[in-house]
Amino acid sequence: MCARRAGHVRVRQFAKGKPDAKDDRRMADKRHYDRRKTRFIGFRVDETEAAAFLSFCEARNLTTTEALRRMVRAASDMGPTFDGEGRVEVVELTRQLRAIGVNLNQAVHHMNAGNAFPGENVRAWLIEAHGIMRTLDALYASLTYRARRRAETAIEKDCAS
Repeated sequence: MCARRAGHVRVRQFAKGKPDAKDDRRMADKRHYDRRKTRFIGFRVDETEAAAFLSFCEARNLTTTEALRRMVRAASDMGPTFDGEGRVEVVELTRQLRAIGVNLNQAVHHMNAGNAFPGENVRAWLIEAHGIMRTLDALYASLTYRARRRAETAIEKDCAS
């Protein structure tokens, strides 16, 4: 008798090896579902404003959508979007923070399993990790503040004219 007729749930068998690109896209879609851009905000500008904004975008090699999205992020206190070398540095800092998190999770897992660590070594590592995380948090907060200040200044300047 077949499993389906017997009322058993059929389990999907995965082939060994790396999933294909289609599987990678499906997994990425699930991971980033909450980051999908689903809202549309539209507005009109006059010819002068449009020309000025388009030249702004062209000078920075940005699409109008990306330039507007960056301005919205800055004005909404969501922090700046990085390009070039700044982006590389932020990606590297993010990688290092994740590595700290992985190490911390491993240490906690070993402790919960009853394995003992030399207390002073763990304490020193935790203090150092905490200091690094506080420093990075302060750096990101300052970047967010500066991006918001620039957006507010641009808005105030436009309102004054």
